[in-house]
Amino acid sequence: MIIDRNARVVPPRYHDREVRALMGDALGKADQADLLAAYLWVQEGMIGRQAHSDLESMRDGLLRDIGRLRKFKSDPEFQGLSWECTRVELDAAFDSASVAIGEEVAHLEEALRVSAEALEDLRRLPDEDLAPRYLPGSNNSPLNTIIECRNQIEPINKRHSTLVADLIAEVDRLADLDSRRVAFSQSGKSYSPERILRFDSKNFEILVAWLANRDGMKVLRRNGGAGDLGADGIFLTPDGRRVVAQCKQINTLPGRAIGSEPVQRFNGTARPVHKADIAVMVTNGTFSKPARDFASDHAIHLVDAEQLRKWATWGDSFYEVVGIARPSAAVGAAA
Repeated sequence: MIIDRNARVVPPRYHDREVRALMGDALGKADQADLLAAYLWVQEGMIGRQAHSDLESMRDGLLRDIGRLRKFKSDPEFQGLSWECTRVELDAAFDSASVAIGEEVAHLEEALRVSAEALEDLRRLPDEDLAPRYLPGSNNSPLNTIIECRNQIEPINKRHSTLVADLIAEVDRLADLDSRRVAFSQSGKSYSPERILRFDSKNFEILVAWLANRDGMKVLRRNGGAGDLGADGIFLTPDGRRVVAQCKQINTLPGRAIGSEPVQRFNGTARPVHKADIAVMVTNGTFSKPARDFASDHAIHLVDAEQLRKWATWGDSFYEVVGIARPSAAVGAAA
């Protein structure tokens, strides 16, 4: 190769004689292929470094978001709300988001590991010359690996934006719900857990019927008794669904769990005898895991003390509490 000392780019002046000799010999032997190989190697290094940096930036952004979530969750009052009534839902929303972001970080860390190895390989000088890296048909450049890692992660970054937007919307929804629940709990329509604890079984059944009526249902039966075959309350929703309720008031041991046997007995009559479309057991206590498992397998809705608090104390509707569809507005208006 002939060096034009007036060209835009010329070799530096090497002070060491041996280095000058080595570089002079190398330049004298270099051809167009060597020049192209060297240029490709440098450009690949710069592009690969930028792509790897993009991955690091995405990872750091996700870690910052996790930090913000932890701060918000540990001190939500800076938003101006006590979250008294939506603490469980708020924690669940943030826990779910934290888990999802943690999974995103794990994917990013693995992509960064693979990308870092490829970047190191890309920076590694060959023992002799660069030309063999770029022989015709050679498609195994480490740059391909780095770019593939970045391309695989880009959809995660887009999903993350959606996740954050959904979380913000959920927090806004919970803020509205919290305000509504607080207002209801301070109204004359609210029944506190302490007040409910003083009820006897008959008044507890009346309360459940009153709550059903409050939520727009027609009360067909509001008390059980001898021969009721498990139906302490029967209600009709505005869209014609028949709700059969069994009530279990616990006023001596409020922490006691109801086992699976009462749920099994209720299952034997709710639909076969009382023609229930919706079967529900209501207690101010709790249900054991076997009871919950049986109820889940047989489409029986269980309302325990925590859900009863939402229904009776905070004013959530029956449909919200048991997680079923509300009657449409048109049906409600017609009723």
